Parts: sequence; C-alpha cells; structure tokens
Amino acid sequence: EIVMHCKGGGRSAKAIEALQKAGFAGRLANLKGGITAWSNEVDPSVPKY
Repeated sequence: EIVMHCKGGGRSAKAIEALQKAGFAGRLANLKGGITAWSNEVDPSVPKY
C-alpha cells in the first residue's frame, strides 16, 4: 500500500488519480487533510510547512 500526502490533501488526491489513470494496480490511499491534519490530530511534533 502506498499512502500519498501533501500539505492539505488535494495534490496527493490528484496524484492518486493520475496513477490510477496510468494503470497503477497497487493499493493507494490519500492522507485526508494532508500533513497539516496529521500534525494537528496525530503527531504534533511533525512540522507544518
């Protein structure tokens, strides 16, 4: 499984779409809310950029 992430989740969702359209058959997941949400909700030590 590949988890894609970006700052807010939008660009990583587009990257997943592009991979799927290109025929990638593996499991893909988008980190909802991006690294900002991860930092806020899971691990505050992760820097926000």
